Amino acid sequence: MKGNIILLISVLLITGCSNGKVGYWEFKIIEKSIDTIENIFREPRETPAPKIVIPNIPKAPINLIKIAVVELRGNNISQAETKALSDKLRVELYNTQHFEVIEREMMDEVINEQGLQQSGCVSNECAIEIGQLVGVERIIGGSINKVGETFAASARIINIASGKIEKSVSFDYSGPIDELLKRGMKKIAIELIQ
Repeated sequence: MKGNIILLISVLLITGCSNGKVGYWEFKIIEKSIDTIENIFREPRETPAPKIVIPNIPKAPINLIKIAVVELRGNNISQAETKALSDKLRVELYNTQHFEVIEREMMDEVINEQGLQQSGCVSNECAIEIGQLVGVERIIGGSINKVGETFAASARIINIASGKIEKSVSFDYSGPIDELLKRGMKKIAIELIQ
Protein backbone atom coordinates (compact mmCIF):
# COMPACT_ATOMS: atom_id res chain seq x y z
CA MET A 1 0.00 0.00 0.00
CA LYS A 2 2.83 2.43 0.82
CA GLY A 3 4.39 1.60 -2.52
CA ASN A 4 1.17 2.52 -4.35
CA ILE A 5 0.90 5.85 -2.56
CA ILE A 6 4.55 6.70 -3.26
CA LEU A 7 4.03 5.76 -6.90
CA LEU A 8 0.93 7.96 -7.09
CA ILE A 9 2.74 10.95 -5.60
CA SER A 10 5.72 10.41 -7.92
CA VAL A 11 3.50 10.25 -10.97
CA LEU A 12 1.64 13.40 -9.92
CA LEU A 13 4.89 15.31 -9.43
CA ILE A 14 6.44 14.11 -12.71
CA THR A 15 3.36 14.78 -14.82
CA GLY A 16 2.78 18.25 -13.49
CA CYS A 17 -0.49 17.53 -11.67
CA SER A 18 0.79 19.44 -8.70
CA ASN A 19 0.23 22.71 -10.58
CA GLY A 20 -3.45 21.91 -11.12
CA LYS A 21 -3.25 20.82 -14.78
CA VAL A 22 -4.63 17.31 -15.17
CA GLY A 23 -4.70 15.66 -18.58
CA TYR A 24 -6.55 12.54 -19.69
CA TRP A 25 -3.75 10.08 -18.87
CA GLU A 26 -2.98 11.70 -15.56
CA PHE A 27 -6.66 11.46 -14.65
CA LYS A 28 -6.72 7.73 -15.56
CA ILE A 29 -3.64 7.07 -13.39
CA ILE A 30 -5.22 8.88 -10.46
CA GLU A 31 -8.52 7.03 -10.95
CA LYS A 32 -6.78 3.63 -11.08
CA SER A 33 -4.72 4.46 -7.98
CA ILE A 34 -7.81 5.45 -6.03
CA ASP A 35 -9.55 2.21 -7.06
CA THR A 36 -6.52 0.20 -5.94
CA ILE A 37 -6.40 1.93 -2.55
CA GLU A 38 -10.15 1.41 -2.05
CA ASN A 39 -9.80 -2.31 -2.86
CA ILE A 40 -7.00 -2.70 -0.35
CA PHE A 41 -9.23 -1.37 2.42
CA ARG A 42 -12.25 -3.42 1.30
CA GLU A 43 -10.45 -6.78 1.26
CA PRO A 44 -11.33 -8.91 4.27
CA ARG A 45 -8.40 -9.36 6.57
CA GLU A 46 -7.66 -12.81 7.90
CA THR A 47 -7.95 -12.64 11.65
CA PRO A 48 -5.23 -14.46 13.55
CA ALA A 49 -6.19 -17.45 15.68
CA PRO A 50 -6.90 -16.43 19.26
CA LYS A 51 -4.09 -17.06 21.69
CA ILE A 52 -4.90 -19.61 24.37
CA VAL A 53 -4.60 -18.04 27.82
CA ILE A 54 -2.72 -20.24 30.28
CA PRO A 55 -3.79 -19.98 33.95
CA ASN A 56 -1.23 -19.77 36.76
CA ILE A 57 -0.10 -23.06 38.28
CA PRO A 58 -1.05 -23.45 41.95
CA LYS A 59 1.71 -24.23 44.43
CA ALA A 60 2.81 -27.86 44.27
CA PRO A 61 1.79 -30.16 47.13
CA ILE A 62 4.32 -31.99 49.30
CA ASN A 63 2.96 -35.43 48.36
CA LEU A 64 2.47 -36.07 44.67
CA ILE A 65 -0.55 -38.00 43.42
CA LYS A 66 0.32 -41.05 41.32
CA ILE A 67 -1.61 -40.88 38.03
CA ALA A 68 -1.87 -42.44 34.60
CA VAL A 69 -3.30 -40.90 31.44
CA VAL A 70 -5.22 -43.14 29.05
CA GLU A 71 -5.18 -42.23 25.37
CA LEU A 72 -7.66 -39.49 24.57
CA ARG A 73 -10.46 -40.44 22.19
CA GLY A 74 -10.38 -38.53 18.93
CA ASN A 75 -13.31 -37.70 16.66
CA ASN A 76 -12.60 -36.17 13.25
CA ILE A 77 -8.86 -35.97 13.94
CA SER A 78 -6.21 -38.50 13.03
CA GLN A 79 -4.93 -41.19 15.36
CA ALA A 80 -1.46 -39.64 15.20
CA GLU A 81 -2.85 -36.25 16.30
CA THR A 82 -4.80 -37.89 19.12
CA LYS A 83 -1.68 -39.71 20.30
CA ALA A 84 0.41 -36.52 20.13
CA LEU A 85 -2.18 -34.59 22.16
CA SER A 86 -2.39 -37.42 24.73
CA ASP A 87 1.40 -37.45 25.11
CA LYS A 88 1.47 -33.67 25.45
CA LEU A 89 -1.18 -33.84 28.18
CA ARG A 90 1.00 -36.34 30.09
CA VAL A 91 4.00 -34.02 29.84
CA GLU A 92 2.01 -30.96 30.92
CA LEU A 93 0.51 -32.84 33.90
CA TYR A 94 4.02 -33.84 34.95
CA ASN A 95 5.23 -30.25 34.51
CA THR A 96 2.63 -28.96 36.99
CA GLN A 97 4.63 -30.79 39.70
CA HIS A 98 1.37 -32.02 41.26
CA PHE A 99 1.55 -35.57 39.89
CA GLU A 100 3.80 -38.56 39.60
CA VAL A 101 2.90 -39.60 36.06
CA ILE A 102 3.25 -43.20 34.88
CA GLU A 103 5.03 -43.45 31.54
CA ARG A 104 2.87 -44.44 28.58
CA GLU A 105 5.23 -47.28 27.62
CA MET A 106 5.07 -48.80 31.11
CA MET A 107 1.29 -48.53 31.14
CA ASP A 108 1.07 -50.09 27.66
CA GLU A 109 3.27 -52.99 28.78
CA VAL A 110 1.03 -53.78 31.77
CA ILE A 111 -2.13 -53.43 29.67
CA ASN A 112 -0.76 -55.72 26.94
CA GLU A 113 0.21 -58.35 29.53
CA GLN A 114 -3.40 -58.38 30.72
CA GLY A 115 -4.76 -58.60 27.16
CA LEU A 116 -6.46 -55.19 27.25
CA GLN A 117 -6.32 -52.40 24.71
CA GLN A 118 -5.97 -48.83 25.84
CA SER A 119 -7.37 -47.42 22.59
CA GLY A 120 -10.72 -49.17 23.10
CA CYS A 121 -11.06 -47.91 26.67
CA VAL A 122 -13.82 -45.30 26.63
CA SER A 123 -15.79 -45.95 29.82
CA ASN A 124 -14.94 -44.96 33.37
CA GLU A 125 -15.02 -48.64 34.41
CA CYS A 126 -12.38 -49.52 31.82
CA ALA A 127 -10.21 -46.57 32.93
CA ILE A 128 -10.54 -47.66 36.58
CA GLU A 129 -9.51 -51.21 35.62
CA ILE A 130 -6.42 -49.87 33.87
CA GLY A 131 -5.66 -47.64 36.87
CA GLN A 132 -5.86 -50.62 39.21
CA LEU A 133 -3.56 -52.67 36.96
CA VAL A 134 -0.87 -50.00 36.83
CA GLY A 135 -1.21 -49.12 40.53
CA VAL A 136 -2.17 -45.46 40.43
CA GLU A 137 -4.45 -43.37 42.67
CA ARG A 138 -6.09 -41.43 39.84
CA ILE A 139 -6.51 -41.89 36.13
CA ILE A 140 -7.12 -39.22 33.53
CA GLY A 141 -9.11 -39.73 30.37
CA GLY A 142 -10.92 -37.55 27.89
CA SER A 143 -11.53 -36.73 24.27
CA ILE A 144 -10.69 -34.34 21.47
CA ASN A 145 -13.45 -33.67 18.95
CA LYS A 146 -13.34 -31.53 15.84
CA VAL A 147 -16.51 -30.00 14.44
CA GLY A 148 -15.95 -27.64 11.53
CA GLU A 149 -12.94 -25.59 12.54
CA THR A 150 -13.54 -25.92 16.28
CA PHE A 151 -11.81 -28.37 18.61
CA ALA A 152 -13.61 -29.46 21.77
CA ALA A 153 -11.20 -30.95 24.30
CA SER A 154 -12.29 -32.49 27.58
CA ALA A 155 -10.51 -34.34 30.35
CA ARG A 156 -11.52 -35.83 33.68
CA ILE A 157 -9.78 -37.17 36.78
CA ILE A 158 -11.21 -40.42 38.09
CA ASN A 159 -10.48 -41.60 41.63
CA ILE A 160 -9.50 -45.29 41.39
CA ALA A 161 -10.62 -46.14 44.94
CA SER A 162 -14.08 -44.56 44.77
CA GLY A 163 -14.69 -44.78 41.02
CA LYS A 164 -15.98 -41.21 41.02
CA ILE A 165 -15.02 -38.35 38.74
CA GLU A 166 -13.19 -35.80 40.90
CA LYS A 167 -12.77 -33.08 38.31
CA SER A 168 -13.81 -32.52 34.74
CA VAL A 169 -12.71 -29.71 32.44
CA SER A 170 -13.55 -28.82 28.88
CA PHE A 171 -12.09 -26.37 26.45
CA ASP A 172 -13.26 -25.21 23.02
CA TYR A 173 -10.83 -23.71 20.55
CA SER A 174 -11.21 -22.48 16.97
CA GLY A 175 -7.86 -22.35 15.24
CA PRO A 176 -4.99 -24.57 14.14
CA ILE A 177 -4.45 -27.86 15.94
CA ASP A 178 -0.80 -27.05 16.59
CA GLU A 179 -1.87 -24.24 18.95
CA LEU A 180 -3.98 -26.82 20.79
CA LEU A 181 -0.86 -28.97 21.08
CA LYS A 182 1.42 -26.11 22.16
CA ARG A 183 -0.85 -24.36 24.65
CA GLY A 184 -4.23 -26.10 24.87
CA MET A 185 -3.00 -29.23 26.64
CA LYS A 186 -1.12 -27.09 29.16
CA LYS A 187 -4.31 -25.14 29.89
CA ILE A 188 -6.24 -28.39 30.43
CA ALA A 189 -3.52 -29.83 32.69
CA ILE A 190 -3.48 -26.74 34.91
CA GLU A 191 -7.27 -26.53 35.07
CA LEU A 192 -7.39 -30.15 36.24
CA ILE A 193 -5.41 -29.24 39.38
CA GLN A 194 -7.23 -26.02 40.23
